[in-house]
Amino acid sequence: MKTIGLVGGMTPESTRVYYDLLIRGAREPGGDPLRNPEILVYSLDLAELVAVQRRGDRKAMGEYLGDLLERLRRAGAEVGALTANTPHAYLDEIRAETSLPLVSIVSATRDAASGLGLKHALLLGTRTTMDAEMYPGELAGAGIEIVRPGEDDRAFIDHTIYNELALGQVSPETRQRYLDICARHIETDGVDSVILGCTEIPLVISSDDLSVEVLDTTRIHVAAILAAAS
Repeated sequence: MKTIGLVGGMTPESTRVYYDLLIRGAREPGGDPLRNPEILVYSLDLAELVAVQRRGDRKAMGEYLGDLLERLRRAGAEVGALTANTPHAYLDEIRAETSLPLVSIVSATRDAASGLGLKHALLLGTRTTMDAEMYPGELAGAGIEIVRPGEDDRAFIDHTIYNELALGQVSPETRQRYLDICARHIETDGVDSVILGCTEIPLVISSDDLSVEVLDTTRIHVAAILAAAS
C-alpha cells in the first residue's frame, strides 16, 4: 500500500477519526491484525489556517496548504488528503502548488451519492462549504441537486462548528436544532439525503437520526483514500 499523507489539525477531533478509520479500514478480515497502512500526518495550526482563509485570498490558501502537502510528499507520502471539507473549496489552487496526488472528499461524496441513486441532498457544513459551488457543481454532473439551509441556519451551523464541534463539545440544544433543520428540509424540500459536509458534524448527526440517507463525508473520504493507496 502507498504511504498516505494527511494534512490534519482541521480539527484534532477529525484527525483522530481519520487515523482510526484508516487503520481499521485497511485491516482485511482474517488478515494480520497488526498490519497498518503507513500514514504521515502534518497537524497544522487551525488558528493560522482560519486567519489565511478570512483574508479571502484564494491564492494564499493554495500556497499555504500546498506547502504542507509538499512537506508530506518530501517526507515520503504518495497519496495526499485534506482532513476537512472546507479547504476543498480551494482545491484547484492547492493542486497548483503540489505534485502530491490528492483524493477529493467532494468527488468521493459525489460517487457515493450517485451509487445510491440520490437526487436531492441537503448540504450542511461551514459557511465556506455551504456557500461554495464545489458541492453543487460537482454533484450536478451526477444529476444530484444540492439544497442549502437558509441564512439564519447557515450562520448557526457555522458558529457551532467553530465554537462547539471543533472543540469536541455538543450541547443538547445544538443537536436538536441540527435535527430540526434536517427535518424541516426533508418535509418542505423533499430531500432524499443529508450530506454531513463537515468532518465534525457526525458528532451531532448519525444515520439513525434521520428518515433519509445520511452521507458521512469523513467515512466516504477514508474509503476513497484507501482505494487510492491500495
